Amino acid sequence: MPALDGILEAANAPQQDGQITFPPVTRDHILHCSYDYWFPKYRASCIRSRVIPLSREFISYIREDGIILADDEPGNENDSDDDDDDDDWEPTVPSSEIPAPPRNPGDADNDSDSDDEDSTPAKLPPNKRFPDLHNAINAAIKALGGAAAPKLNWSSPKDATWISRHPNTVQCTSANDVYILLKSSSFISHDLDHAFDDCVPSTTTPQSPSSMAAQAQQPQGFTPVLVLRSFFSPLPSLEFRCFVKDRNLIAITQRDLNYYAFLRSLRPAIIARCRELFNTKLKYTFPDSSFVFDVYIPEAAYRSDSESDDDETSEARSRLARARLIDINPWAPRTDTILFGWEELLEAEVKMPVLGTAESTSEKKEETVRLRFSATGAAAAGGDDNLTEPEEEDDNEENNFDDDETTTDDEHEEEYEVELRLVEQDDPAAYNFSSPQYSAHKMPKDVVDASMAGEGGVREFAREWQRLQEQRGGASSS
Repeated sequence: MPALDGILEAANAPQQDGQITFPPVTRDHILHCSYDYWFPKYRASCIRSRVIPLSREFISYIREDGIILADDEPGNENDSDDDDDDDDWEPTVPSSEIPAPPRNPGDADNDSDSDDEDSTPAKLPPNKRFPDLHNAINAAIKALGGAAAPKLNWSSPKDATWISRHPNTVQCTSANDVYILLKSSSFISHDLDHAFDDCVPSTTTPQSPSSMAAQAQQPQGFTPVLVLRSFFSPLPSLEFRCFVKDRNLIAITQRDLNYYAFLRSLRPAIIARCRELFNTKLKYTFPDSSFVFDVYIPEAAYRSDSESDDDETSEARSRLARARLIDINPWAPRTDTILFGWEELLEAEVKMPVLGTAESTSEKKEETVRLRFSATGAAAAGGDDNLTEPEEEDDNEENNFDDDETTTDDEHEEEYEVELRLVEQDDPAAYNFSSPQYSAHKMPKDVVDASMAGEGGVREFAREWQRLQEQRGGASSS
């Protein structure tokens, strides 16, 4: 099996010159981590969401400089009646009597350029530029309870919360809120322009002709989508990132870099809830054998009668509800390992690796999952309907879960000992308040103030900056 031999060689490749050697990351692997790819299969374990395909016109709008918002919202409407009542400022000298400024002879060559600029039509607001999509966004927000959190295929605009109309959150109550966040986020720009950086060509996972045709029409090479998820305020202490290697859950890390004393007593419950979601939903259904997924484990609203007090794990687990699948990330250097290092994750030995891909075929809304894996991997049952999620979604519930207790043959297999890392009280990461979150994607306040002051403000800032540089250069030379 040449393909399998290549995977094994890449996985076991030694480090070169002190650098970490990663297995090749394919375009397919990145596409499998796109929200619109995996959400239909795992939606019963996810937050209620709406996925809206985006047009070329919308992508062009996101990339454009400046922010033009829709004018169909109450706050953006031009009330002509109110304008008539206002005492507008008027010049004391009619504009017709003001002499025109003198023209420079050299400006004659620029007449054609200025004419072209004047003839450029004004850009329309989103509700007139792509009205169907604008209405679909507003309708989706309303269907999700009036507040939603946006993201594209892979990333959320968390680096743009500073400009949000709902301070320091990604909450959106209108389409205009969505536009502001998307246009101000570097993460969103990365999704559109750099999603497949450092990827190797895909050699597996054949696509349907319709899917290939749709992607061929997109300049990005994929179909951009807007994901709107029902907005809620999670407890940062209960957000975790899980690492899967060769279809084995090997590590879990706390995502928020703050110390929470109560998490120590919940260690067994956290591992049990993450392992429960992985074993019953992801292990044999996600196409790639190695990946990273994020979960949120809310506190249990009630204690289930099925939970027993036979051991400490069961007692602690009853304090936490089932884990919710938040995101799936690629097994690639771009994914933050937080409290782990990629070197130790790549070197982790898995006792019973399952190397292969899961193939899905749909016929008459019934999904069958087949697995292909090497002879060295553990045997797995294919075609188990309990491993897939229903396509229908109950919109009356805020968060839908599959409450059936699904069991697989792997419950009797020896479980890999999962390592859970939490921020400890004496951990330097718990007191790392020197740099704000996403500070690399922000600009100094002086630059922002200068840009808001218009061309004159930018010019004055440039002069002041030049003066300070000259003073610093003179001081260093003396």
